[in-house]
Amino acid sequence: MRNLRQPQRNDLNYRLGGLRWMRASNKPEIARIILTDFGKSADLSDAHVIDATPSAGIAPSIAVSYLIERFKPAKIAEIRSQYFPHVSLVSGGIASRPKIELYMHEDERAKLILISRNFTVDDSESGYLIADMLHSFLAGRKALNYYLLTGARLTGERGVYIASANLDDLKLFLKSGAKLLRSLEEIPADKLSTYLMHLYSRRTGRAWLLVAEVVPYFPDPAAARDLLEVLSKALGFEVDLKKLEEEIEKQRALVNEFRRDYERMVQERIKGDRRPLYIG
Repeated sequence: MRNLRQPQRNDLNYRLGGLRWMRASNKPEIARIILTDFGKSADLSDAHVIDATPSAGIAPSIAVSYLIERFKPAKIAEIRSQYFPHVSLVSGGIASRPKIELYMHEDERAKLILISRNFTVDDSESGYLIADMLHSFLAGRKALNYYLLTGARLTGERGVYIASANLDDLKLFLKSGAKLLRSLEEIPADKLSTYLMHLYSRRTGRAWLLVAEVVPYFPDPAAARDLLEVLSKALGFEVDLKKLEEEIEKQRALVNEFRRDYERMVQERIKGDRRPLYIG
């Protein structure tokens, strides 16, 4: 047995495993997992589950969407629920109800399960119940490693910060370029992702939190790149980031143009406020 140092109670890495749990109520079915034909027989054992929670800078969503675009993974399931937002999402002219989609990519280096969505779940009860159902499905098929990707404004310095309930599990990510996340007032994630991370941490002991430093007021592809660089090194898969680098350059040009226009507007306003001063 490994001789592990016990984390202190005031450490973030200790608190990741310390959430109090609510009991599932006897309500009607809160959500459904709809398997694809591939998903019915897919072997999920030893897969790395990567969850992109909606957060500032949408870096996690950009990162997972980029992996889906590059890898063309097989869809294994989707989750539908009456508790998801009651709005239609339009893509390519086709309207559909909000749903969570699960994809699987496997090569000789790694097996990944990607959780994709573009809406938040802010209700505590439905967030817990859906997370519990999703965890039971994934862990029941031996997908026991969970990685929550999120973004926040932490230090103002580019980078990816890592936390885990098991301090020994941090070493690989620290070697891959991540920095230790020592304190955080609250996890920058919605209820669904927060509960899912805690369920993995509590039941399997295999949960990691990766927080990218982001520019919060714009989509931040540079932060998405930072997440993918650390994640790919730590988990051992390869992904070509060339197209993402191109998006970063486009974003940088747009931000610079916005700044120039803003500075020009401020200067014009200052000039307009100058009035002749008469000495009588």
